[in-house]
Amino acid sequence: MSADRSLFAKGDHETGQALAELVIIVPILMLVILLIVFFGRIESAQGDVEAAARAGAETAVIQSDALSAQQQASSAVTSTLSSENMACPNPVVTTNTSHFIAGGSVTVVVTCVTNLSDVAAPGFPGAKTFTASATAPLDPYRVITSGFTSGFTSGFTNHDHFPSSLAPHRADL
Repeated sequence: MSADRSLFAKGDHETGQALAELVIIVPILMLVILLIVFFGRIESAQGDVEAAARAGAETAVIQSDALSAQQQASSAVTSTLSSENMACPNPVVTTNTSHFIAGGSVTVVVTCVTNLSDVAAPGFPGAKTFTASATAPLDPYRVITSGFTSGFTSGFTNHDHFPSSLAPHRADL
């Protein structure tokens, strides 16, 4: 009987040790899981802001003038961020159209403050500012409108307007 008692006592000791290890390891594992979620959320939010900047630049380059490019880029950024279910209520969109000429480029910069307090641990910020920029080239062969027309046309459409020295001769026809 004393042999059974010594086995039972040894089992209680190991159970207590396992419980002590569990009490130490569980909070550490919870902290690691919380950090994975926190940093994953940060990486996801940064990717969403980068996608919004790309969408803004891609939308801007297909517009016919710089003013439309700025307006449509801002609209595309807002639409992209709202569809990504991201908590960014007021993104700041800056569209650089100073090179809005054939062969030029458009740059869109998006700045967004996201609330992370639902996953933040003590000592981590509850909000983070994300910034991303994207540049897209304009087609070098496109026609850019500037809102006015000059009325100038090049070339001659009627042979009667040729100077006499350039007029085609009947022998050439």
